[in-house]
Amino acid sequence: ASPRLTEKATAVLILLAAVVTLLHMCVGDSTDASRFVLLGGPRFRHMSSRSRLALRRSGRPGLAVGAAAAAADGGAKKVFVAGATGKLGSRIVAELANAGKTKILAGARSPQKMAGVVRDLISEGKLDPKFADSITPVALDVESDSVIEISSKLDGCTDVVSAIGASEANFFDTTGPARIDGDGSIKLIDASKAADIDKFTMVTSLGTGDKMFTWPAGILNLFWGVLFQKKRAEEALKGSGLKHTIIRPGGMERPKDDFKYTHNLECYTEDSLSGGVVSRRQVAELVSAVVMEDPPISQNMCFEVIAQTPEFAPNRTMADAMAAVIEICGEQG
Repeated sequence: ASPRLTEKATAVLILLAAVVTLLHMCVGDSTDASRFVLLGGPRFRHMSSRSRLALRRSGRPGLAVGAAAAAADGGAKKVFVAGATGKLGSRIVAELANAGKTKILAGARSPQKMAGVVRDLISEGKLDPKFADSITPVALDVESDSVIEISSKLDGCTDVVSAIGASEANFFDTTGPARIDGDGSIKLIDASKAADIDKFTMVTSLGTGDKMFTWPAGILNLFWGVLFQKKRAEEALKGSGLKHTIIRPGGMERPKDDFKYTHNLECYTEDSLSGGVVSRRQVAELVSAVVMEDPPISQNMCFEVIAQTPEFAPNRTMADAMAAVIEICGEQG
């Protein structure tokens, strides 16, 4: 490796060590927080009864599920998915397509790459081949496209789903989160408003709000302040006047597709959690339910989502998981 690259790598390691140390000092003992991330459960699972959080579950009834809800809304939806070639974005495309009665515009920098992603989804058993024709790749670059150009690509869409984000593989691109997670997302929101879309669904991350500087969620900010940029986008969406849903998932790197068979998705209110894990498949299924069913509980709502074992989270439909959203009262720690 070149001396310059070695110096950069050393500087990054020093920065990581310093920030982790600071976070430990701010939030106390790290052992409990580490278990919190690895096991995917909220921190109160590892607390004594005296320090457990008070939970209030809403008593909202279950909601209609599946394509019947879309049919009741007048038939096929036309959904634009931004970031469609990403690991999460591609799963969202597949889940929306599998729901049926959906026309999907899959927005990505490279439509050719998106066509390959569709083939991969079919070969991996994630996309029903009979719905492949419902997916149309569309060129989208939220950095270089103007608001007017993006708006024209959204023409006729009922929904926009944003799964865009700077790639952590490009760690040394110091302005990536600002250009994509921040400015790019805001440009997409402005274009959606200009196109008069019905609803905007945005996927961000745990730690985007008031938990930005808590352990372990705050560690994501080592990627050049990405949580701050996601918060900018969330605030722009909340102030846009668009009907919207924001989904903040826990860590999605470790859980695989079969995670849903041992861990059930659970929804929490905004700024409830500092960590936890969930699979991309489960997040994509939740996004699909938000779009296809448009349940009242999801309107202008921010959900934080993780997955837990059955003794802590019962097996529910996605609609019922939203209806049973948990509000955490009290302080963690």
